[in-house]
Amino acid sequence: MPLLLGLLLVLQAFPIDQNLPKDNPFESLNQTLDPPDDISNLLQNACYDCHSYQTQYPWYTRIQPIGWWIQHHVREGREGLNFSTFSQWNAVIQADILRHCAKMLKNEKMPLQSYLRMHPEAQLDARQQTRLLEWLNKQAEFLESGAVNLAAPHQQILPSDTCDNKNASLRCCFVQIPEDLNSVLVIAPPDEPGQRIKITGHFYARDGKTPYANVLIYAYQTDTSGRYTQRGDETGLLRWHGRLHAWARTDKTGRYEIQTIRPAAYPGRKNAAHIHMVVWEPGSGAEPYYIQDFLFADDPLLSAKEQQDVRNNTGRSPVLTMKADGQGLSVGRRDIILK
Repeated sequence: MPLLLGLLLVLQAFPIDQNLPKDNPFESLNQTLDPPDDISNLLQNACYDCHSYQTQYPWYTRIQPIGWWIQHHVREGREGLNFSTFSQWNAVIQADILRHCAKMLKNEKMPLQSYLRMHPEAQLDARQQTRLLEWLNKQAEFLESGAVNLAAPHQQILPSDTCDNKNASLRCCFVQIPEDLNSVLVIAPPDEPGQRIKITGHFYARDGKTPYANVLIYAYQTDTSGRYTQRGDETGLLRWHGRLHAWARTDKTGRYEIQTIRPAAYPGRKNAAHIHMVVWEPGSGAEPYYIQDFLFADDPLLSAKEQQDVRNNTGRSPVLTMKADGQGLSVGRRDIILK
């Protein structure tokens, strides 16, 4: 027992940092959507401690390791959803966020039960839950309708923003997504040095048959030097992903197309050349995630397993067999089933 008490005393010498990050009030959900006072209060009580820069730390966070545990939850909460930076997303993504919140609330997965035990003010009664669900879904419909022009993403990201981190949430891949999306990702402009390639295919739902429309896609790659080179004005995750990147949305048949150059392998390393792709499924409530990289069947750096993928899964393998089209273009195909 004395040893345990001594250890606890030592832990108190390592308090958590309760200083709140600098935020921009014009980026908050309140500023963006201007919710009525009762909705604003419900969100404040039920969500903001873990999902904003307005965290109110209770007295017991000064006791370790309790404070460390709570700070970990706060950090994870902000990475998943931060109402203080809500306006960074375009209207489509904002709508998806609100629908995800409604789904979590309806299924009683949020607020967490462990949070409610210490914060009874966050407990929503049936009337409050219904009111909040109606508002979340109505706002999502409003954003999706295009009735207001909230779709223009912010181009200037604060240095302290959570996206200014190579390990930031994959939602950050979509901060600067353009308004006029179609199903074509033009990753490399026409004057980019390198072998021009075109990759086409379709996205399918989990049954492998149903075309998956409206999937948001983000892809990025190296140039012919094998590096993620920059223009110099990149912000957020693009500081690490470089200038060769693009966005798209699958069409009603699930089709997508990539127009780019063939990437080079990293200098001095044994990784095969590849194109990274992040997808975000519409209305699923799931977070964006990486799918298997696009690889090339004639790459000598392919592993034995990757070479086997070509033989076993023609047309749906992440390892592409590219063919010349007779006009200086190398073309390939990959159909993608989202798991």
